[in-house]
Amino acid sequence: MPEPLIVRVPTDGGSLSEEWTEAATIVARNLGFDRALPELAPEHWQLVLAGVADRMRLRGVAPPPGWRRALTRQVGRSDTSSGAEALVLAIKAKREEIAAHVAQDLGLGDLAGLSREDRAAVDQQTDETIEGCTADSPEAADCSDADRTMRRLLSEHRALAEQQADEDNTRLAEQGEVFATKDDA
Repeated sequence: MPEPLIVRVPTDGGSLSEEWTEAATIVARNLGFDRALPELAPEHWQLVLAGVADRMRLRGVAPPPGWRRALTRQVGRSDTSSGAEALVLAIKAKREEIAAHVAQDLGLGDLAGLSREDRAAVDQQTDETIEGCTADSPEAADCSDADRTMRRLLSEHRALAEQQADEDNTRLAEQGEVFATKDDA
């Protein structure tokens, strides 16, 4: 079966077609975000960007280099210069959401009111939950018993982590670094 045709779209000096903005609006709505795109929290914007990339690939359009920055600028967001920083903050914020959910599941209440020992236990459980529920985990846990909220949080965390890995790989490729993915090794 022949490979599907993927069309690379030039960014024309940093702007994208209106189709990209429409895709971002649709993704944000589908994720349940009720704010305008410029007003979304950085972690929510990163999820929208991941969804836009998937949506455009499904349409046969390969995201061009610099598309995230161009789309961010195009929709009127002010965080164009710190995309990598925003992604790191988004991953940390999503981890805190998972930790808050873990604390509730353990019957410990709010994160802010935890003792140092309880917070350490929550952090350890959070790390184990995140690591155990990733697709490439050597000892994957059965995450099917996690409630809907936890599954959503873990899915969002995984999407952010994958986006960070993709951006790191792109940066290394642009710098001429040699690297191989697990499948290539």
